[in-house]
Parts: sequence; C-alpha cells; structure tokens
Amino acid sequence: MKNKRLLKIVTAAMFAALITGLTFFPKIPIPGGGYVHLGDAMIYVCASFLPLPYAMASAAIGGGLADILSGYASYAPFTVVVKALLTVAFTCKNEKILFKRNYIAPLAGLVITPLIYFGADALLYGVGGAVPGIVWNVCQAAASIVVYYILGAALDKMQMKKKLSSKLY
Repeated sequence: MKNKRLLKIVTAAMFAALITGLTFFPKIPIPGGGYVHLGDAMIYVCASFLPLPYAMASAAIGGGLADILSGYASYAPFTVVVKALLTVAFTCKNEKILFKRNYIAPLAGLVITPLIYFGADALLYGVGGAVPGIVWNVCQAAASIVVYYILGAALDKMQMKKKLSSKLY
C-alpha cells in the first residue's frame, strides 16, 4: 500500500515538472503580455492518469512555478487556482486516456481559464485592461484541448494508461 502511494507522489512530482517545463518552454508571447504554452495540455494528461488530489497538486505546483520562473509572479496565486480547477472534470478511472468523459472534460478550460484570468487582470489592471486577455485565454484553452487530444490518442495507442495503471492502482 505504501509503495502505491509513493508511486503516485513521484508520478505527481514528475507531472508537476513536465507542466512547469511545458508552460515555461516553448512559449509564444502574446500582444499585451502573457504567452501561449503547452502546459495546460499536460495538465489534462496528468488529470487523466492520476487521482484528483494528486492531479490538482501537480497542476497547481507546475503552473504556479512556471509563472514565478517566467517573471509573472503576480499571476501565480491565480494560476494555482486555475490549474487545480482544470483537473476537476477529468477522471483517471478508465484504461484509456480518451473516452467520453475525458473528451468533454477539457471544455471546462474554455470557461475556467478566461473567467479567472479576467478576474485576475481586472484586479491587477482594471476591467479595461482585462478585456483583451479574454481572447488570448480562450485561444490558450482551445490550443491545449487540441494538443491534449493528439497526446491522448498517441498515449492510448501505446497503451500507456493501462501499463501505468497496474502499478498505481
């Protein structure tokens, strides 16, 4: 029992590192500040592999750390909340990454990401300064969904979920 818990913690740490790395690099700068990245797609993959508390921790730590390392520390508290919430709609209780629930789950990011970052921008820059970020946050969420579907299909083809699940559960 202890070994499975330790493996979940180690796997969560690995995902946090991947999320940080893929949020930090490659990043595509956007007009007005911020950037588009691949980290959210990795959050979705993480949430498809790990039980909710581990996925939430990985997402929050990875995303928050990336903000701090990228010079956006003022966004880190908001990012921790956003990234943790992105995991809630997913489940890891299937042999595949992509199945009905996990196909629909990332669509929550199209609401969560722009909504919370709009609030963050409104607090930091006023409502007028927050409006332009809506489009970029929707684009970020949409791009992450596409990348997640591609990654999920590739990982399912390799049966990665089935191979790892026997060790985690």
